[in-house]
Amino acid sequence: MMQQLRMETDAIGAGEGPQPAVPWSTWVTRQGWVRWCMYYVPQNWTQWWITSSWRQPLQRVLWSLEGILYLLLALMLCHALFTTGSYLLSSLWPVVAAAWRHLLPAVLLLVLSALPALLFTASFLLLLSTLLSLVGLLTSMSHPGHAQDLD
Repeated sequence: MMQQLRMETDAIGAGEGPQPAVPWSTWVTRQGWVRWCMYYVPQNWTQWWITSSWRQPLQRVLWSLEGILYLLLALMLCHALFTTGSYLLSSLWPVVAAAWRHLLPAVLLLVLSALPALLFTASFLLLLSTLLSLVGLLTSMSHPGHAQDLD
């Protein structure tokens, strides 16, 4: 019969090799603070902790606090963007005005030249959707079992 070799380990268990998987609840119950709580916390407190509905009001308070914090964050971001944006706009306004004066005719020309292509695309899509509807109607009419009764 072979004797199993015993390994030397330190305080944290290094050198023990692979350990079998244990659930987390086993780890929690091994801890000293759980035993301390069970010894020093009165029984009626633990009963209140387990049975009362204290979690719902606490959850509401935490959600309200979270909402207030998000609102404050949004206000701070708006303030930062507004102050930075107003500073940038006041310094860039002459550049924007000059660019707009030169770009307005080019933008209008571009929009007007794109109108025929847009109208052709819209009419083509309308024709295609009409044809697809007709194909669907003819297909459903050729299979009377699949047709819907509209009465």
